[in-house]
Amino acid sequence: MAYGAVESYQSDELVVALPDFDIVHKALTDLQVAVGEREDDERLGLARLPVGKVAEVATELRRQDDGLVRRVTDAKWWSGGPPQETNLSDLDVLLYKLRENFSAAYGGWLPDIGKNRVIAPVRGFPHLGGCTIGDPSQLGLADPQLTGRGGQGWRRPRATEPGHGVRVGLLDTKLYPNSWLEGGYLAAKDGLLEVSGSDGHILGALEGHGTFVAGLILDRAPGARLIVRPVMGPEALGTSWNVAKVMAQFVGTGVDILNLSFGCYTDDGRPPLVLAKAVSLVSPEILLVAAAGNHGDIEELRAAGSELAAPWTKYLQDRTPVWPAAFAEVTAVGATDKGRQLAKFTPMAPWVDVTAPGVHVESTYLEGEVRLSFPKDNPPTKEFGGFARWDGTSFAAATVSGAIAAKIGPGRDARQALEAVLADPDPNSRIWPFSKSEAPETQLRSPCSPSGRDGIVQSTAPQAR
Repeated sequence: MAYGAVESYQSDELVVALPDFDIVHKALTDLQVAVGEREDDERLGLARLPVGKVAEVATELRRQDDGLVRRVTDAKWWSGGPPQETNLSDLDVLLYKLRENFSAAYGGWLPDIGKNRVIAPVRGFPHLGGCTIGDPSQLGLADPQLTGRGGQGWRRPRATEPGHGVRVGLLDTKLYPNSWLEGGYLAAKDGLLEVSGSDGHILGALEGHGTFVAGLILDRAPGARLIVRPVMGPEALGTSWNVAKVMAQFVGTGVDILNLSFGCYTDDGRPPLVLAKAVSLVSPEILLVAAAGNHGDIEELRAAGSELAAPWTKYLQDRTPVWPAAFAEVTAVGATDKGRQLAKFTPMAPWVDVTAPGVHVESTYLEGEVRLSFPKDNPPTKEFGGFARWDGTSFAAATVSGAIAAKIGPGRDARQALEAVLADPDPNSRIWPFSKSEAPETQLRSPCSPSGRDGIVQSTAPQAR
């Protein structure tokens, strides 16, 4: 895995459009790049291509062209220059040179080629998720604070309405077989988590992310059926390639909504190629609901020297786009607190469409001993009773997915249901349209520019996507 200022990606893989594959393959071999066996996805029209000897080739390219690094730097980080202590990766150099060669040879034409970026759940970062940073807090069945909606708590059995017959795709971590969720999901055996403590294995806190999201959807639409497709592993990380492949598999299945409580950043602020292809393919048929990100006050936290500003957020800005939420075709959800005030961690950005509760929300979770995520050097374990309290736009997105599912019915599809939710907001549901006027108007700038100065792309070759 390789890291930029705010992005992470597979350092030995490229994603290439199938119609462009042969010409890209030839260009790579001409540069002495080792090319592995490709993996095609006909629905996406893309191939995942392992590559080798990238470091050797990039080193030679730098040696042959002493102006290459400057051009790549200007293209990747606009006018501000690269953030300190952040170097161009070998894959950045290779991709730029490929595009530069294609542009010169074909009058500006470029093939579709990009990185396979790493995605992670949009959870409680960078705020307290209960008693520790980024972790959920305990919530047992006997907890007097376990109230839920309507004052009955999670002890009530689920009903069959609203949402009966609605299908919601859940792309997240594996699902824990919490008894409250029984009958509400379809999952293959390898899509379910083993019970914590079996064979001495202790589940990590982030492994309950998908289970928490599932409970919020079914709380709003108890009659709906979740179609569970894990896209993140035990460390709650995945790749955009796998996400896009799974998204494409939902086309033609009759699923109404896909809940996407995860995201990734890019150094240039532009959408990853593979996610763009997936969204373009799926969105005409299925409503996409995604978390808007939890970095809306990261600059303030960093300036204050808060320990909540993790080291990897050094160059993250309050309005850095998070993908897939920032796509126009996706319904992006920000979080509010119990008083309907916008949570400070919600980005004040124009790609946010809807707000919903995302502070101290309660939902289904893991049972038994769970290893927390923080502190990193020696994370403790805690006992959970199947329910928890957590913060984040991940969970606001799940609430909106459930509310939409509850409104779908005869003569009303998912998009019409979303319109119905927003046209007549229910004060009890606390789901509201996001006021675009609240998002400050600024000129485009590099999300990684250390000076924060406005800038323009100074290269004719597009960025790596």
